[in-house]
Amino acid sequence: MRLGRTFFLFTRFLAQNIKIKLEYKADFVIMLFSGSALQLLGLMFLSVLYSKIPPIQGWTMWEIVLILASIFFTEGVVSFAFEGMWRTMRLINLGDLDRFLLRPVSPILQILTYDLGVNGIGNMVTGVILFIIALGRTHIVWTADRILYLPVLIVSAAAIRTAISFAANCSGFWLTSFYNAFPLMVHQMADFAKYPATLFTEPIQFFITVILPYAFIGYIPAVYLFNKQAWGALAWLVPVVAVWCIFIARIVFYRGLRRYDSPGN
Repeated sequence: MRLGRTFFLFTRFLAQNIKIKLEYKADFVIMLFSGSALQLLGLMFLSVLYSKIPPIQGWTMWEIVLILASIFFTEGVVSFAFEGMWRTMRLINLGDLDRFLLRPVSPILQILTYDLGVNGIGNMVTGVILFIIALGRTHIVWTADRILYLPVLIVSAAAIRTAISFAANCSGFWLTSFYNAFPLMVHQMADFAKYPATLFTEPIQFFITVILPYAFIGYIPAVYLFNKQAWGALAWLVPVVAVWCIFIARIVFYRGLRRYDSPGN
């Protein structure tokens, strides 16, 4: 019952945010295409790189494009549905978090759905298009378990990204500056997920697998889908990692909430 009510409120908040964004149609269109343009620049760099060098450690360009497609799509889902987490520090510093705490609704849900990222739509569209193109240029044996794995991957990867970014934004409870760069730094580390983890040194592999498990949203699922040997057995741990990240993010938020000092009115 509680889960059903949460989903109902989420859809209502999302619908209201869409209405708000559509009031400014020019901004809506600009943001819609800005997400795709930014991701396509990264793809252009990859194509230029692979035009000069052979496959890297057995990974072809289109196999890496498929990883990028997964990253783009899940990043778009998170930005579109949960952009509000990037307003966490503002809510804390201005005391606007007070009204969230007074309502009989989860404050985490209210924060996550406080805003909507229109650019996320462009990211999702770009991800789907690249995924379809990459499928035609790579070889994946589509067994029943791999078909089932795709929706599990999408939901879990989006949950991992959301939980990590939300926890990073909760640093505002401790670092009260309006210009706290810590959340952005954590977000930028997701760039490591765009390429095979084995390209990096062992400390970085450990970091993006255990500390900030970004490898579970791109590289490890790709190893499983392409039936490559290394790390493939970890692929079905993606939902477990997602639940763990959500658990940690929730702890960080409520620990930080203990430090929250309402400005009072």
